[in-house]
Amino acid sequence: MTYARLGEYRQHCVAAEQKAQDDFDKAILSLSGGGLAISFAFIKDLVGTGPLLHPSRLFIAWLAWAGSIVATLSSYFFSQQALRTAIKQVDDEKIAGEHPGKAFARATAALNIAAGLLFLAGVVFVAWFVYVNLG
Repeated sequence: MTYARLGEYRQHCVAAEQKAQDDFDKAILSLSGGGLAISFAFIKDLVGTGPLLHPSRLFIAWLAWAGSIVATLSSYFFSQQALRTAIKQVDDEKIAGEHPGKAFARATAALNIAAGLLFLAGVVFVAWFVYVNLG
């Protein structure tokens, strides 16, 4: 593969990664928000009018989904800061010797992982809550 073709391929990979990350963030935000809204609106329909068993599981699910939303929104902010920092690194000709985006890029990656894990935790806890209350 020629160097020019390799450069084109790299640009394609960078664009694809950015699109995938954007899609991931939007999906987590939508699913977490939807999970919160549905669980608030339909909790009585799901478990009936009797006493709730282990309501702490539902509360933990809500906290996890809220945390997922906060992590996703925070990752948008840190991602923007990482890009600004990387642009400055390029302008100052320091990009080759430093991690692109510095700590902002690392924070963005950590927040994206946290958002996904918190979303999954919310799903597990709400499913556990519904299972126990339907049992």
